[in-house]
Amino acid sequence: MRVVHGQHPHRHQATPAGRRAAAAARAPPGGPAPGRGGPPPPPPRAEDHDRRAERRAERVIALWFMVSVVGTVGFVITNFVGDKHKEYYTPCLGSALGIAVGGLGIGLILWAKRLMPHDHAVQERHEFTSSKEEIAVTEAEVADGFADTGLTRFPLLRRTLLGASTVLGGLVVVPLLNLTNAKPGKKLDHTSWVKGARLVTEEGRYVKLGDVSIGGIETVFPAVPVTGASGQVSYDAKTDVQTKADSTTILIRLPPGVDRPRKGRENWSVDGHVAYSKICSHAGCPVSLYEQQTHHLLCPCHQSVFDVLDGCRAIFGPASRSLPQLAIAADAEGYLYARNGDYDEPVGAAFWERS
Repeated sequence: MRVVHGQHPHRHQATPAGRRAAAAARAPPGGPAPGRGGPPPPPPRAEDHDRRAERRAERVIALWFMVSVVGTVGFVITNFVGDKHKEYYTPCLGSALGIAVGGLGIGLILWAKRLMPHDHAVQERHEFTSSKEEIAVTEAEVADGFADTGLTRFPLLRRTLLGASTVLGGLVVVPLLNLTNAKPGKKLDHTSWVKGARLVTEEGRYVKLGDVSIGGIETVFPAVPVTGASGQVSYDAKTDVQTKADSTTILIRLPPGVDRPRKGRENWSVDGHVAYSKICSHAGCPVSLYEQQTHHLLCPCHQSVFDVLDGCRAIFGPASRSLPQLAIAADAEGYLYARNGDYDEPVGAAFWERS
């Protein structure tokens, strides 16, 4: 450690030990020093006197800069190649960015701790206006500080730092490139329901006639039919997060003779079972409260009320249109399925119809 009273230390010697000796010689008799109220000396570093340790530290720091490059490349690949609808996308994107920034930060911290001089300086308070001499001294100190970083002595660190900073800085281009991604177009007008898709619960149970009692409700999702190589049909239950966002449906069994189907929808229900989108037409909240006596559906978010007997028409609250109805039927085994395929209108908030 070196302690300088009245001025900032300068790089006058070729080695850290020589600089400390020169600084000690310049310190005035009454200035602070180790053991006399000054800061304690830092522990000795192997890098100050062992060239092999210095080179080893250089390689470790360069490794962290390369880790930063890998993180940046991983961020770009995940952004453009990854599936934005999968659960891994956001964690991978954040982890890659953390590696990119963290690798660069750790490398810079190690550089300062292991290769830059550990000097202490004590400076008297001075006037706020700097003289020309002080300005010249400051400029010299800045030059000395740049020399202390070792950029001229460690070309490997200089190149890897420049590379990591350049690649990391290139991330600002990624948001601009995202503007060129394909627009959703009409994709948001459709859900995962297809013709013949069975109604399945979140637990994977296919819904049959009689499973829901009169006055009961059930939240269902599409189980898409898949024809195998042998011609046998199986069903792929779509209960993932992306499907739930637009295909969640509420199945209600009404008492006989109370439903008033709209014109053209007389065959959209079976044995009192009616199916409507569970996504509120106001702001997309789940419509999940059913009142058996009045046959009303309530959205708990903003208290919109829908009359199930009248095609789930909005009768109260901010919702402006009815819930879309899913036409259903029963096969020979009694399993309920989508009769016509998808809803005949977009689900969710009403602004989709106006956009």
